[in-house]
Amino acid sequence: MAEVKENSENPLDIDGSNFNPDLYLDRLMKHANLKQIMDKEAEIVTQSQFLQSEMQTLVYENYNKFISATETVRKMRSDFQIMQEEMNKLSDNMNKITTFSAQISESLKESGNNVSRLCGTRQLLDKLQFLFLLPSQLNKAIIENRYADAVHDYTHAQRVLLKYGNQPSFQSIQTECYEIISELKKTLRDRLLNPDASASELVESVGLLRQLQETDSSLQDIFLNCAENRLDKHLQTLSAMVEITDILEWVEKCNNSLLADIGIVISCYHELFQNSNTTLPEFANKVMTQVFHLFEEVMKRPENNGTEILVRGLDKFFRKLQAMREIISSDTMSDKAVEVVIQCINQKATGQYQSIQTQFKDSLMRVRQSLASKGTENADLKDILNSLQVYLMQKVQASLLDLMAFLQNNLSFGLKPWCVKAVADACWMVISETMVNLSDMVKKMAGPQSSNNIPFELLLILAKLCLEMQENGVTTLHSHLLKLLEEAAPGVTIENRDTSGVTVCLSSAAQAALDAEVAHIGQTAAQMLRVSVLARDWLRAPEPRGPRAVCRRVVETLAGADAAAAQLFPASVKPSSDSSRRTIWSRTTTAFSPINRLFSERIEVFGPAGADRGALAEGALKVALKALVECVRVRTFGRHGLQQLQVDAHFLQARLAAAAPPRTERLLTALLEDALASAQLRCVDPQLMEPSIVDIICERG
Repeated sequence: MAEVKENSENPLDIDGSNFNPDLYLDRLMKHANLKQIMDKEAEIVTQSQFLQSEMQTLVYENYNKFISATETVRKMRSDFQIMQEEMNKLSDNMNKITTFSAQISESLKESGNNVSRLCGTRQLLDKLQFLFLLPSQLNKAIIENRYADAVHDYTHAQRVLLKYGNQPSFQSIQTECYEIISELKKTLRDRLLNPDASASELVESVGLLRQLQETDSSLQDIFLNCAENRLDKHLQTLSAMVEITDILEWVEKCNNSLLADIGIVISCYHELFQNSNTTLPEFANKVMTQVFHLFEEVMKRPENNGTEILVRGLDKFFRKLQAMREIISSDTMSDKAVEVVIQCINQKATGQYQSIQTQFKDSLMRVRQSLASKGTENADLKDILNSLQVYLMQKVQASLLDLMAFLQNNLSFGLKPWCVKAVADACWMVISETMVNLSDMVKKMAGPQSSNNIPFELLLILAKLCLEMQENGVTTLHSHLLKLLEEAAPGVTIENRDTSGVTVCLSSAAQAALDAEVAHIGQTAAQMLRVSVLARDWLRAPEPRGPRAVCRRVVETLAGADAAAAQLFPASVKPSSDSSRRTIWSRTTTAFSPINRLFSERIEVFGPAGADRGALAEGALKVALKALVECVRVRTFGRHGLQQLQVDAHFLQARLAAAAPPRTERLLTALLEDALASAQLRCVDPQLMEPSIVDIICERG
């Protein structure tokens, strides 16, 4: 704006109001050459001609507009004259019409009054005729089941009857009508109590009774009692269908009969008793409790265990309940509908892990029979373990995928946050309960009453299986669950589960199985040694010719267990290759005196078994040789008996220490030395053989 104002005040601006031609020409002559001056002259001449042409055009246009306006004014003068004449004629006609109307009204005034009196008389006669004919009309309408017409006629005449009922001419009519209406009320109540009456008939009966001034409290009780009788019939039908139909057919019947009727009943109740619904929620909850109970029974039938049919039936049932929630307006109904879905999900999950448990037991039974028939030498324990682990993982993963069917986006509850949480909880329940059941099963098989009848190879397999599931299986299943949930319900936050409780159960079960296997092998070998020591007369024993057969059986038993453990558990320490091993007669007898035993290293025989090959072999060895030591301490030996024990001990050391780690070798040597020293203390002639002779006897034997 400031710039425009400045240009308009500039004396050199040719378009401005303050333009000074002399100043402009003087400035142009000073600063421009001849060519520029001539060009400027041509430009100004062109612009002047253009402006003159435009001015002429404007003058012509304004002249034409002026001529048009003049003609318009001339026409308006002539038109106004015609309109004035027409208005004068219209005014004269209106005055004449008003005069004629006043004359007609005056002449017909008396006739109009007579007509009005006649009409009033006719109406009064019609009313009187209606009153006199009212009883017969009521009876006729009731006979023809036109109850609404009867009530309408009675209520229409009731005001007159109440006003003039004391007069003798109307008293009999009033009495007769009252009796007829009393019978009609009874008929309507009977129809309300009829279980075969339709919903429209119930509504009509209640509405008519209300028009006949029945109290709402009594009508509510009658209406709900009648509705309850009708719904009981549906409940009986549905109860009879529980054992003979699948869940889809049952839900269809329930939706189309009972739930449809209860919706109609509630809608009618709200329509009839708008301001009083104190007893309705209790009535609806009572009926729906029975419906939910029947649905639970249908849901538990084996024929309805299929996920697809269960989900389809549940979806239809839930949709109907959601629609009824708007009718009933009860939070209990909504909560119960959600509870039904969650119950179905949990029941399905329970069936899944119970099925996994049953099938896994069958698999273990087949493995047990296979081990019993083939023997340890021909059994590939690693392959059996892999097959069991893969089978268990696949079954659990298939169960998780099956439960994802409850999260389909076309279901009415599929992507609800509470449904996603319920499915996540149910899936984790399948994982955790499967692992806990596996742990309980292993602990039971490893118990003192069962472990003696279970092949020790199976105990090793189960222990390794529990360890594998503890280390990798639970984590893998949990990750798989999170992936499935993310694919089924993207964007929904799923909380991570604490797997520590499950892994602790698996760890304790693996430890129980390892302890049972060690105890089984150790006690088997210990029993053989115990019987061989206690049943022999060591005082009269002959001169030793070789190790006894029981020692070979003990070595075979321990070696077989070690070979089985080697297939599943790694060796934590490599066997020692030292050829200068200490012999068991390298220590004197005095070294095992009662005083020195107090300060010797304590050997824990029944401690927890380790999850490696060396620890398992060591555990069984401790049990077996500790039994040998204890049995030797209660026997009395002769010289040849002591020497026979020396040969047996040397044989056991040579065979058992061949593949043992240094720690196990030291333990083996200590226990055998302890047994031989105890025999020396219990010997009447303690003379040991030379080591070279013992070597020759063992090699020859």
